[in-house]
Formats: sequence, C-alpha cells, structure tokens
Amino acid sequence: MASLISKEDENDESMLHVQADALIVAAGNSQVPHDVPSQLAGVEGRIAHSSAYDESFMQEVADKKLRVLIVGGGESGADISADLCEQSPNLTVWLRRPPCVAIRYLNRLDETQQIKSNQTVDFPVSIFLESITTNRLGAAQNVYLYTLYRRAVFYNGLILSTRERWFLERLAPAFFRSDQSTVITKSSRLCQALDSEKLGAIITPYVSACGQTCEFSLPDGTKQRREFDVILLCHGFRTEFPWLQLPDGIPFSANPRSWFLHCFPEGLGDCLFFLGYARPGQGGIPPAAEMLSQYIALLLRGLLLRGERQLPADYAAQARRDGAAEREYYCISPDVNSMVDYNAFMESVARRIGCETYMPLSCVIFFNLHILTVAFMALRCCSTTLIPFSMSTLLVLWAGTAISLCTLHNGLLIKWWLYPHWGVWYRYRDPGANPSLLNALLTRLSLRNSIVLDPLFITYLVWFALSTYIQRLLLIVLFVPSALLSAMGVRFPEAWGGLLRPKLFVLHGCELRLSDLFLP
Repeated sequence: MASLISKEDENDESMLHVQADALIVAAGNSQVPHDVPSQLAGVEGRIAHSSAYDESFMQEVADKKLRVLIVGGGESGADISADLCEQSPNLTVWLRRPPCVAIRYLNRLDETQQIKSNQTVDFPVSIFLESITTNRLGAAQNVYLYTLYRRAVFYNGLILSTRERWFLERLAPAFFRSDQSTVITKSSRLCQALDSEKLGAIITPYVSACGQTCEFSLPDGTKQRREFDVILLCHGFRTEFPWLQLPDGIPFSANPRSWFLHCFPEGLGDCLFFLGYARPGQGGIPPAAEMLSQYIALLLRGLLLRGERQLPADYAAQARRDGAAEREYYCISPDVNSMVDYNAFMESVARRIGCETYMPLSCVIFFNLHILTVAFMALRCCSTTLIPFSMSTLLVLWAGTAISLCTLHNGLLIKWWLYPHWGVWYRYRDPGANPSLLNALLTRLSLRNSIVLDPLFITYLVWFALSTYIQRLLLIVLFVPSALLSAMGVRFPEAWGGLLRPKLFVLHGCELRLSDLFLP
C-alpha cells in the first residue's frame, strides 16, 4: 500500500491512499538546490537560486542595473549569464575552475542568433554538435582515437578563445581522454559573452564574503574586492527524496550510481524505479529515460505474467561495478553521479529489451567485404607475397564496396553512421516496434539536405574513416585476448579505454560480442 499526501495549500492537507504494485519516480533531479557555498557564508545581501530566475528577475536587473554575481558555469549559469549581460553591464561570473564548454553548432557563429534562426529554419543534421558526438561512427572508435580528433580540431591552441583556453586548462590532467573524462557544459554563450567583453569572470576556489563585498584570491597571488547587489546561485541541485519514505529496515541510497542502470535501487528493483537520473555526458536525458521506460514496462509485464523477463539476479553487484567504472572513467568529474555515456547506455538498455537495430544483410555483407579489402591492402603494403591480389585490384575492390555502402537502401548505412544516435533507431525491431516512424524520419532527412560538406565536417569524415579502419583492425587482434582476460576475471581499467575497445563497449555493461566484429 502506497500513501500519497495531497496538499491544496500549506494549511490544507489530506491523505490519499493508493494501492500500487510499483512506483516510478520521474520527478527530475532539480528539486533540492545545493546549499549556499561556505565561502559565501558572510554575505548579508540578497542570495537567490537559479530555480527562482524568471522574467521579473531579469527585468529588475535591467531596470536597476544591479551588480550581479553568478555562481557556476553549467548550462544554467552559461545561459543566464548570457541573458543578463544584455540587461546590465555589472555582471560577474565566479567559477572555482574552468568548465569544459562545448558548442551547440559546428561553427564559430553567434550561438544565440543561431538558436533564434533554428526556431524558424530547419538546419542540416550535420551542423548540430550531436552529429559528431553521439553518432555511431564516433562511438565505434576507442576513446583515444575519438578524442584525438576533437583535441586537434576544436582545442588545438591555435585560436585561444575563452572556450579553447578553458578546455586546455580543465583537461590538462587527462590529455589523452580529453572531454571524455569530465562533465561538459553544452552551451558556449558564456564564452562568447566573455570574448565580447560583455561580462567578467573570476576563476578561483578561494573567496571570502562580508556584507555585500566579496574578496577573491587569484592564482597569481593578487586579490580582487567587488560589491554585489545580488548573488545568483547556478550551482545545481542535489539528489534527495525527502518525501520518499520506505519501510524500516530497507536500505536506500539516493546516489544514482548505486542503482542498476541508474534506475533500479538495490533490494527494490522490482517495485521502485527512477527515470531521468541517467544524464548523458553528450546527448539527452529524455531518450535515455524513454529506453528505460520500455525496459520497466517489459519487467512489469514479465512479473505480471510470470514471464522470463527479469532483472539480472546480481543486478545490485553489477550496479556497484558499473558505478566504480563510471567514477574511474569520468576521473575529472567523479562526483557527478548521474553522468553516463550516451551511446553505451542506450545500447546496453536496448540489448536487455531486445530492440537493437541491425542493418540489412546486404549492408553487412558489403561492409565486411570493404573491411576485408582494407585488411588485404594493409597486408599488401607489408609484404607483396602474402596477398595474391595486386594493389590496383584491391583499390578497385575498395572503391566498389565503398560506393555500394553509400548507395545501398538509399544511403541507410551512411545515415546509420553519421546521423545522431536518436532513440527512434530502436523502434525498428520488437518489442514496441514502429518501423514506419524511423523510415519516415530517414526519408525526410535525406543525405543531400542533411549533410553539409564544409571543411570541418570533411575533416571529420576523413579522420573517422581512417580511424574506423584502424579500430576494426585492432579489434581483430585484441578480441581474443580481451575475451580470455574477461573469462579469467581480469578487468582492464575502463579509465584507459578497456583494452582499446570501442567507446560503445566500455561502460554500463555493454559488452563487446563476437558478432560485433562483423556488424557495421
């Protein structure tokens, strides 16, 4: 029996009893704001949290030209600071350390203007960040090949804007894994505002406050004193469920990493589920929540019909192993307990549901012929006696299979590799299949209209085509030793790429299978 307390207002309280077999918590992670930072304990002025930010607050800042200190550089801090700097020249952002900032669009144009334009104009798929951060071509590389391109193109130090400079500082401890080791702010509006000198930023963990004055101790040994009319906290929320009361003796942790797949808590996995607490480092929360909701529905149906669909018997132990692996992988931001790898998480849940998407047999055959041709070419370069075919013959075969891959099923394989890892890809097979939904989307998003071959995207295609060849050849060599080590219980640290496995098969129990060697 579950009891719900319904409140019309603070003085009126009524008890509503509801009998339920299971409870799904989908209230989100933005319920209980973090406490005021201890460094600001001496503030006697006005302190507000971003949850109270609205049009009236913005208007007050504009009318009174308030001196505002924004605390935090996440998505809310970036967007709010970019909005408020247009209303008042007296805006300062305080950051304890530089954030790792990503761009929403694959260009260096003004992000705010592009957001407005995109409300009325359909942008090509390839212009969005997700086209290179969540597609399957990128997820098929190991973490080093994946991040090498990103560091070379986006953060090479040649254009030292605020975003690039912050990236280099933040990720210095994890050079080879770059932004795969930390939480990412998916908005560059704050950086663009700083480059335009519309606001100021102070980066230091050391600050003290007295009254309306804050004193910042900078890394170079100097100090800055500034006065503020209001401090706006954009430092997020903590995961708490004060309203959730469980029977005595049932242990419960509010840490999403202690839940199997960030959803099923230990001892309660058959009746208590959490949706929205798997936050992809790059990607969206809603698709991950939708995948989990399908899994929950199957589990509940299995319980109802006494079917075979059940959670793994050791799901709590798996959650502990996965949680430790996630902390290890995201070594710069280990305490962001909701963070997951989007591609690996989606594929892991899909495998448990049974809705993985497979390409048509013709695509699989031509893909393997293409990779086999590349392997023959590599061997031919090493020795002219190992392979009976001439290099010109192999080049013709390589070109022919490449053209086939691009044209089969109206370019389906190219879309599979280059389009974002949308949740709709998993609607092609049972259970809950709706192939027409995926087909309609892919028909609407033709390659001609969705891929813009600008210099940035061309370099992306060239690099990841080459790295795909490298990764596939590596897999042929590494699969057997990796399988043997796993069978013996020897775990290669996820933080170091899990024995150079593709990024898709490192976290969340998404294991590399023999069949994956042959699937595109």
